[in-house]
Amino acid sequence: MFMRSNGMKTAGRALFFAVLLSGVAGGAAASTIEAQCDAAAGSQYDMTRNTAFAPVAREDIRIGTALSACREAYNAGGGARMAFQLGRALERAGQDLDAMKLYAEAAALGHTVAMVNYGAMLGKRGDPVAEFNHYKKAAEMGDMLGAYNLGVAYRDGIGTDISGEEAARWFDKAAANGDETAAFNLGVLFDDGSLIAEDNARAAAFYRLAAEKGVVDAMINLGLMLESGEGVSQDLASAAGYFKQAADLGDSYGNLKFGLMQQSGKGIVKNVEQAVNSLVAAFEMRDVDLEVILRDTPEQLSADARLAIKQVLAERKLIAGAENAEIDPITLGAIEKHYAAK
Repeated sequence: MFMRSNGMKTAGRALFFAVLLSGVAGGAAASTIEAQCDAAAGSQYDMTRNTAFAPVAREDIRIGTALSACREAYNAGGGARMAFQLGRALERAGQDLDAMKLYAEAAALGHTVAMVNYGAMLGKRGDPVAEFNHYKKAAEMGDMLGAYNLGVAYRDGIGTDISGEEAARWFDKAAANGDETAAFNLGVLFDDGSLIAEDNARAAAFYRLAAEKGVVDAMINLGLMLESGEGVSQDLASAAGYFKQAADLGDSYGNLKFGLMQQSGKGIVKNVEQAVNSLVAAFEMRDVDLEVILRDTPEQLSADARLAIKQVLAERKLIAGAENAEIDPITLGAIEKHYAAK
């Protein structure tokens, strides 16, 4: 079965989460230097975060503002949270060694998210055992991010032996605390069945939980299960709905699957014109599964879809023109160039 899964997260990374605004929540004013640091560099994962302010994804941290406020707050004796937030700002600025020192200091003071970030940086520097130990400590202290990363470590054998049961246990803890990426990865474990006993019904349940929270890959995997009736009752209309959701969020495979269902009328109302739009979108996004179809079984695509794809190639001057829908050797060469250009 086509499946996707995710890797490690730190408090600086917002994988498959809704975009978080870096402004101040509820109109609260950052009247003290600590509040200014909270507003500039607070993490969504931090259980000690000042909730008067919206959390800020690492890529949204305004370096100058955050460094200035958090350094002053830290120097004034701001404690573990200020050390952690200054560390985030420094990491955003590319000052990894200084960030590590701050994460280590905050971790020593019991800041669990700092433990996770410090562990991740130690792992990048070739110490997976220390990485694992920091995730484990944070997770055992109740940290959701630590639980998720500990699940990844057990799944992938990072600093420890691979254990599907332990990976599932920690993903489950993170999912129970609202981590949709953990729910998705737990679904993958049950779906794949190589590390724990395969349970397609439970896989579908966790995919559904993650999909409802916006995880695109969960939408795809659940759509495939609904399409085939694997672990759930076959429901082609619902499958198409999940593929459409993924497509609307910019997923190329979602566009491909929804377009194929539209052109055939499989499970939904047949709409060749909209199918062409979906399939061309998948082509322009260079979906690799569509490349295989074009190379090996182009007859899966309607003549209208094939012609529209040739028109894209002609517009990009990869072929001389698009007079017919034939995927001939010249067109195949152009398709190859189109995909090689990504």
